[in-house]
Amino acid sequence: MDNDKVICGCKNVKVQDIKNAIANGAKSFEEVQEKTEVGTGCGHCVENNRALVDELLGK
Repeated sequence: MDNDKVICGCKNVKVQDIKNAIANGAKSFEEVQEKTEVGTGCGHCVENNRALVDELLGK
């Protein structure tokens, strides 16, 4: 997975931003969302990014 890939165009969130949020203690999609604002624009990317966060958290 490309760490520089933009996964939330509204807030310009990249894969690395999600990984950084998890490395800094986020333990759920909602916590990642608080730290990165992923999915807080139009909301179109929420489903896919929730799955990505779950995958990275090992859920």
